[in-house]
Amino acid sequence: MKKVLMILILLLGVGGAGAGYYLFYMKPAQDAAEQGVTKKKKKPVLPNTSTEQPDETAEAEVNTHFYVNEHKLAIRNAPDPESFPVRYLYKGDPVTVLEQKQGWGRISRYFVYQQGGPEIAEWVAMDQLSEQVPVISKEEREEILMSYINKSDDLLMYKEKFIQITGQLIDEQMCVPEDFDELKGWVRSVRYQERHVYFIYCGGLKSVDKIYFDADSGEIFY
Repeated sequence: MKKVLMILILLLGVGGAGAGYYLFYMKPAQDAAEQGVTKKKKKPVLPNTSTEQPDETAEAEVNTHFYVNEHKLAIRNAPDPESFPVRYLYKGDPVTVLEQKQGWGRISRYFVYQQGGPEIAEWVAMDQLSEQVPVISKEEREEILMSYINKSDDLLMYKEKFIQITGQLIDEQMCVPEDFDELKGWVRSVRYQERHVYFIYCGGLKSVDKIYFDADSGEIFY
């Protein structure tokens, strides 16, 4: 009887050892092997070999920055050469074009003068603009300045001095070309009867906006 019990115990021990070996050694190895096979069976991710080209019909970027390329450019309240000129730009002035329409460029927002009225904006002719800053020679600069002051008093006597002082005031940003357009040049001052003094309005048309120029001494005063 004792021998039978010992044999049973021995068999159980062998069975337990076998089960332990399977659980702790063989099964983990089988699981790892199966996972490796599963990973190998996964479809590899291929690189994108699409030959699709970018949309060539996409709108190209439109340049909006220009410069006046004429001595004097009219700004009109409609894209029409017969439209009233509201003001002027001058050669080299920068311009931002917000919209192009049939050879015209809109340089302001739309606005309405009166309720129910039409929308109006400021327009310039595109063929008088350049994408590059215009190069102005010394001779052309004198010609441009002369066009600003060609109706100055005593012009023949002081032409060179008027051109020089006009250019100086514009370069120093004390005046702009449009200031000279108001009076078409330098005006002889009646206040200084015994001197050759001339004046121009810069920045307004009040007495405080007057700039005086003594053509004999070259003095500028206010």
